[in-house]
Amino acid sequence: MRILAITSKFSGVGYHRIMMPLVNMQKDYCMITDTLSEEIIDNNYDILVMNRMLTGVTPEELQEWQKKYGFKIVVDNDDYWELPPSHPLAYAYQINQVPAQIKSFIQIADLCTCTHERLAEEISALNKVVEVLPNALPYGEEQFMDNKIESDLVRLFWSGSGTHEKDINILRNPMKKINFPVKTIVAGYNDGEKLIWGRIIDSFTKGLKLNPTIYNYNEVTKYMAAYTDSDISVIPLVDNKFNAMKSNLKILETATKKNPAIVSHVNPYLNMPVQYVKKQTDWYKHMHQLVMDKELRVGLGQELYDYCHKHYNFHQINKQRFAIYNKLISQ
Repeated sequence: MRILAITSKFSGVGYHRIMMPLVNMQKDYCMITDTLSEEIIDNNYDILVMNRMLTGVTPEELQEWQKKYGFKIVVDNDDYWELPPSHPLAYAYQINQVPAQIKSFIQIADLCTCTHERLAEEISALNKVVEVLPNALPYGEEQFMDNKIESDLVRLFWSGSGTHEKDINILRNPMKKINFPVKTIVAGYNDGEKLIWGRIIDSFTKGLKLNPTIYNYNEVTKYMAAYTDSDISVIPLVDNKFNAMKSNLKILETATKKNPAIVSHVNPYLNMPVQYVKKQTDWYKHMHQLVMDKELRVGLGQELYDYCHKHYNFHQINKQRFAIYNKLISQ
């Protein structure tokens, strides 16, 4: 099996959905690049794998190359293409017709892959050939070891990007109520979005009063380093259709450190062994309980690790990926 994969080495989605899986998957040859041209594609590939859409190449051009060189097109999506009006990128998406471009590549794919059944159902309206390949992590390997640095205080941890400002704002009032000793850890800071990140940090750290540590955005092969400075993950998420189409990756990451997670009771996080927040007062209740009770904290962290290691096993899901690809090229 010869694979050509198109993604950026700076993309977190590309890392989890293309780079890490394909590097570790059985194959004869794989080239991963962020540019596509006929010169690159003319190398006897069986499959071309891409995330969402291509830049600089239209679906029609890709189909012409497919007719000429005989490869199969695999389009992977880990997100929904329609953003809510409140999303900071919504206007740019519409102006640049990003949803239409994503859908056009889905429609020409020989195979679409995605992270869960809800997203598969949306894709199937555009292309009936859809397979679910959940996100997964190689627990105990590479940057996904359960190592942590020592801390004198229990650490409440949140990581994300500037697009999560409305999610983190859910925590503003619960964090204000904290009157017990904790540290707060924020990861993903982007110096180019100082105003947004100022508000995010203010919300999660009670205006810098909860012993904060701020970690800058890190490259994809090292981003888990911030998690070594954590004990409890706090994962708020606004309940809307776009967010429901996300994957449960934040919980999978938390599990690598055998930490418990306090989580909004919404998709994509349902039906997992976490501490769910069904009403606003649950945030403080769960944080207080887990900070003050080490035995409970350790036990729930181990339970989450065991569950994710079993149900989101990277190597098992990668075997499924190989079988799906192998079936595709044999047709």
